[in-house]
Amino acid sequence: MILYYIKIMKNIVVILSLIILGCSNVDKTSNVESNIVKTGWNQQKREQYLNNRNDSTTWDNEMLNNDKLLIGVSGLGPFELGVFPVPKYELLGDGSFKGLGNTNEDFKAGNKTVVMNSFFVSKNEINKERLDDKGNEVFFQLLVLTDTLDTENYNLNKSIAISRNHPDYVGQGFVKTKSNTIDYFAFDTAEGESYAIINTRLFNLNFGKTILIAPQKDETFQSLQVKSPVLTSETIIEYTESILEEDTILKFFNGKDAI
Repeated sequence: MILYYIKIMKNIVVILSLIILGCSNVDKTSNVESNIVKTGWNQQKREQYLNNRNDSTTWDNEMLNNDKLLIGVSGLGPFELGVFPVPKYELLGDGSFKGLGNTNEDFKAGNKTVVMNSFFVSKNEINKERLDDKGNEVFFQLLVLTDTLDTENYNLNKSIAISRNHPDYVGQGFVKTKSNTIDYFAFDTAEGESYAIINTRLFNLNFGKTILIAPQKDETFQSLQVKSPVLTSETIIEYTESILEEDTILKFFNGKDAI
């Protein structure tokens, strides 16, 4: 069992490495280049950030000591929380980090129950031009069909947003149904690239930050990626209520083979 999980983790690392490699070779007309202009984030700053990771004189030791309390904490998603020394946030400028969070809620899609979670980044000095007049921006939204009525049970739906890769951010969690566990991991970079992995399926969130998952009776899954508008923690509930009234979404969650 241990070797099985090690193999899975190695495969995930390979996937993420390929994503990062691909991002470094994008055409100048791509979404990445557009966001670099809007954020002021560039290759030189990225290289300096990576150098700081290896330079112990830049590390935030107070944060590291606090994070040591998390050693051994698990059960918050596919990855156990790792404690690493990280460069001081202020090295990227005053106000470069203003917060990170998530929004959870349960909804009805016809006669079915859907669990929602999303991750958002607050407006800061790095992303302020891209966010314009918005206070924050959602970089990932997940809607999962569930057959477990006790949706308020903390052990059935957990998630966590993590800023320790600032100015990149990650979030992870899981949703349990009667016969399935839906594990997910998402990340957002200073360059404006966002990706998610849900039970080993990879999603480029630049083509839609809203992902729908419908577990099937035969324990397989179906997914639907929706190109949602720019969402914030203030607008995501209303947006979710509206799309759950759409015929396409209702048919997806209420299919004859869905749980």
